Amino acid sequence: MNLSNWGRFGLLAALWGCSFAFIKMSLEAFAPLQLASGRLIVGALVVLGILALKRLTLPSRKIWGHIAVASVFGNVIPFTLFAIGEQHTTATTAGVIQGATPLITMGVAALALSEERPTTRKVAGLIGGFLGLIVVVGPWNTDGFGTLGGQLACVGAAASYAVSFVYVRRFIGPHKLPALSVTAAQLGAAAVITVVVTTFMTGWTLHGDLTAKPLLALLVLGAASTGIAFALLNRLIADAGPTTASGVNYLVPVFSVVVGVLALGEPLTWNVPVGGVVVIAALALAEGRLSVLSKRTEAAPPPPAAQPTRVPQKAAP
Repeated sequence: MNLSNWGRFGLLAALWGCSFAFIKMSLEAFAPLQLASGRLIVGALVVLGILALKRLTLPSRKIWGHIAVASVFGNVIPFTLFAIGEQHTTATTAGVIQGATPLITMGVAALALSEERPTTRKVAGLIGGFLGLIVVVGPWNTDGFGTLGGQLACVGAAASYAVSFVYVRRFIGPHKLPALSVTAAQLGAAAVITVVVTTFMTGWTLHGDLTAKPLLALLVLGAASTGIAFALLNRLIADAGPTTASGVNYLVPVFSVVVGVLALGEPLTWNVPVGGVVVIAALALAEGRLSVLSKRTEAAPPPPAAQPTRVPQKAAP
């Protein structure tokens, strides 16, 4: 990659890694569904604006049913679950758990897609990643890190992303649509669905004072970590390829830990960084990035973890 692409790579990882801190700050005023609605509205407006500038159009109506399903699993559920989870756990822990999404995606793809046969390398990576996730959650000690239920909500959000990635690959990817068009449609559909659900389930009465801090955090979360991030991802895929772009998954947990500890003053004990390293190493093994180990296993098709970035319609965590 050239210097510009390295800059995009680092900025994308930072925007997604910082999103967990923005969620934590936004929760000072907004309920989880309100937060999810707000970031989706802002993110959709940003991407639709970029779409207009590039003079691209939205997908045809025949695939909007699939887009709606993808938006539920790729945006509505995970955005809400991460917000719920961060009510009861730290942004640091949520960010590291999010780092396991590509591994979970591999597992779901192996079950749902016939062409994604399991290999020795992938199975070893999945097992290692699962063990790393247990270490991150640290069920033996939740002091200072919230409740086990909050951490499991974050695991559920990562699993929902995985289901969406596989769904998109199977039902939307074959249409070969411009990724930015699909992104705009999915964020728009997710915004409408979440606003309707929020209206009937929790309403719009804020549960905290609407000060500058949570409001600005929500706006940055929607505009930067949700909207601009996907514009960066599209450009990075076009310039450097989807496999290289997927490497951003390795840096997101790092940024989430650094920002959570330094900006939010969250506690950090051995299990979060150690478990995070185990998850990242397992992901590297499963994707074949550890060349020494991957030479000992059979050749495998491109890893599912890179597939979502080929049609990058998912919003940031």
